[in-house]
Amino acid sequence: MMNTNKQPDEHINDLLEKYAKTKDHRIRDEVVLQYNNLVESIARRFAGSGEPIEDLIQEGYIGLITATDLYDPEKGVKFSTYATHFIIGQIKHALRDRGKIIKEPAWLQELNFKMGRVIDSLYQTLGRQPTEAEIGRVMHLPEETVADLLTTREIFKVASLDCDQNDDTSGQSELEKVKDEKFTTFQLPVEDKVVLETAMDKLKLIEQKVIQEFFYNGLSQTEIAKKLGISCNYVSHILRNSTRKLRRILTTEEVKEMQVQLQLSSRRAGSMATTDEAVTDGLTGLYVAKYLEERLEEEILRAARSKSQVAFAVLAIEGMEEYGALVGSMRRDDALYSLARLLADNVRRCDIVGRLSETEFGLIMPYTGKQAHQVCERLQQAITQVRFDTNRASAPMTFRLRVGTSVYPDEAGAASEMIEFARAAMESSETHLRKAA
Repeated sequence: MMNTNKQPDEHINDLLEKYAKTKDHRIRDEVVLQYNNLVESIARRFAGSGEPIEDLIQEGYIGLITATDLYDPEKGVKFSTYATHFIIGQIKHALRDRGKIIKEPAWLQELNFKMGRVIDSLYQTLGRQPTEAEIGRVMHLPEETVADLLTTREIFKVASLDCDQNDDTSGQSELEKVKDEKFTTFQLPVEDKVVLETAMDKLKLIEQKVIQEFFYNGLSQTEIAKKLGISCNYVSHILRNSTRKLRRILTTEEVKEMQVQLQLSSRRAGSMATTDEAVTDGLTGLYVAKYLEERLEEEILRAARSKSQVAFAVLAIEGMEEYGALVGSMRRDDALYSLARLLADNVRRCDIVGRLSETEFGLIMPYTGKQAHQVCERLQQAITQVRFDTNRASAPMTFRLRVGTSVYPDEAGAASEMIEFARAAMESSETHLRKAA
């Protein structure tokens, strides 16, 4: 009987040990699902590259799968640390292949150089790799900031973008060199760091000086107080207040950047619409059938590279025609929009939903095999629980979701084949139900 009282880390370690022995892909899929947040957090740090976040996340999953395949539990390296190295490496390789290079800010180069010296010095003193807490004490930085900087160093290793692919798996990364005492939460986005130099200009002169001396020049609070002729308490006060100000400024800059990106996306969408090449459906806001098939082809290529699976589901909403006859086309479209959004909101962030025809939708599920049936069952339940008023004496109307799935590479090898197989599975399932009735 399985022990349900195990801590999450123990459960993951058990899975990794089993996978190392059996290479059962079902176990690997379970491990991958445990690290969704890690992959998405790292992928979002590369948002400034200009690549779609969905593509970055998918590359991150490839790195995670590679890490799972290569991980040796007997080495004693924490899996989250090990996986982070491969996730970052895979995303960087993808960006390199697309010619996307992210430039490291000068202030970060300085800080990383100092951290490298501190790590080397502590290693000589301790005779082992230092922990994040030990590095933080020397640099007068919180442990969380040290963990974040170590991750950021991996992201901005521009040299590795220009080297051979196997360079990322040889030797130790900075993340591996530091003895990790706890899971890193990745709370400081890199895009915030990139605009830090601009944000600094908005602080008072005394605040700029204190931050410059503390973070850039490596002075202690006592040394800063002596150099600037102010008290230690005042230095501490300035550091606390100025970092809070920077956080607010950075947040504002991020919002502005999002607004710019939305404007650019809107212009691109408008341009596509005028050339009959719209990517999203006008009614539901989901991807159109042609683009969805292109994305499915991309996911198949990724699955082939990572030796993983990808599932596709056809989802057909029944009852919409009858509802339209009762309430009219406008309210029918409103209901269709609501149900389409319901489908999109009840799948993973890495899954991709599109509209195939009038009342038929498609769902791409990366790194998913037979578990696709469970996803579809959950969507069916969600659809049947929604009721729409008909403004008639009769009871509110509900809809039914018919589903059919296909899995690469087990059942189909190309996007068009997967869609056809899923449709056939849906029709076959419906035929069996009618015979049973």
